[in-house]
Amino acid sequence: MYRYYLRETVVGDGRRPARTPLRAAQEQAGVPVGRWMGRGLAALGLAPGEEVTEVQLRNLFGERGRHPYADRIEADRLAQGASPAEAYRAGALERRVTVTGVDFVFRPQPSIYLLWAFGEEETRRVIEAAHERAIVRVLEWIEDEVAVIRYGADGIYRVRPPGGLVAARFRHYEARSGMPLLHDHVLLSVKGQRLDGKWGSIHTTALYENTVAASALYNELVAAEVCEELGLATEPRTVTPGRRPVMEIAGVPHELIRWTARRSNQIATCMAERAGCRRSLCGGAGC
Repeated sequence: MYRYYLRETVVGDGRRPARTPLRAAQEQAGVPVGRWMGRGLAALGLAPGEEVTEVQLRNLFGERGRHPYADRIEADRLAQGASPAEAYRAGALERRVTVTGVDFVFRPQPSIYLLWAFGEEETRRVIEAAHERAIVRVLEWIEDEVAVIRYGADGIYRVRPPGGLVAARFRHYEARSGMPLLHDHVLLSVKGQRLDGKWGSIHTTALYENTVAASALYNELVAAEVCEELGLATEPRTVTPGRRPVMEIAGVPHELIRWTARRSNQIATCMAERAGCRRSLCGGAGC
């Protein structure tokens, strides 16, 4: 996962040129550097808003959950006379894990990112500020209400990470198709510190089960702030007949909103074609 991030996500879902330093590649791609966020940063010697470096990203998300400054910690311990094994353990955050992070993608509702794409500078500033504040609020909600560390035999004990969580945020301005699309990738570390100071693993199933709630909270926060700041209102829009409508900014043509769903339409078309091929192979009777 971290290799995919280092090759593509950190440079706006493009393709990072080989042997190009991370910051230089981000400048070439026209995206800002990644930023650290979360209340758990202090325990790792990091601060909110601090730049995410390649070494930090590789350590925390690529070395089975090691300390972002693991290289420095190991070098210091070796200089103090520790053995290589002892130095390596000093740079670890307790036991190694296979899954080191979970990727959350935050993007406003289509009508809002359309306003962002076509709006004036002040409109774009308001939307980006609302977007960023909503991400912070959702992460705080995950820290307070969702995230749990499992420990003990078969994970029978569960505790909230009292110090909070650690995440790396990457801002993108375009979709893979090249269309304007404000969105952030938030790579959440599954490492959390317990009350006894030991590091455990965040229960990823709990995160997965609350993705819809997190999305709804984010959308509500962004829409409320944008409407208040810009004097707008929302209206319901039916996306799927028979299902609950979604709230969009009033006055944005629904045809324009549907036009933004190119990738969803492509997926739906592909699935329909595959289903048609399968029926043909089965003689129309299903199999």
